[in-house]
Amino acid sequence: MHILDQDIPLKANLLKSLKKHWILWSVLVVTAVFDFVTTYMFMTNIGISVERNVVVRWLAFNLGVIPGVLVGKSLQVFAAAAFSALSLKYSRAILLLIVGVNLLAILFNLTLVPRTPAP
Repeated sequence: MHILDQDIPLKANLLKSLKKHWILWSVLVVTAVFDFVTTYMFMTNIGISVERNVVVRWLAFNLGVIPGVLVGKSLQVFAAAAFSALSLKYSRAILLLIVGVNLLAILFNLTLVPRTPAP
């Protein structure tokens, strides 16, 4: 692909990133699965309206809890792949950032306490 007068080998960058950072890719998939499970648990127990991620909340309202959260997590992994394909140099930082966001989301999902409305 040709972007800003530079040839960017998208497929080669993605394959190199998968090979070079396979542990981070594995951790990304594991944290995405845990985030999916914990998000599903709190959405079914507390409600969809508590979800902080606007995209996932909208998807869950319109597609249902399981398909909405699944599409949201899939988009996250797709974004990691797309950014890694665009820049092999920054793929590790991108993966670490997304894994960190997933870990924070898991922490929030597990510690979320439902609030009762004021009388």
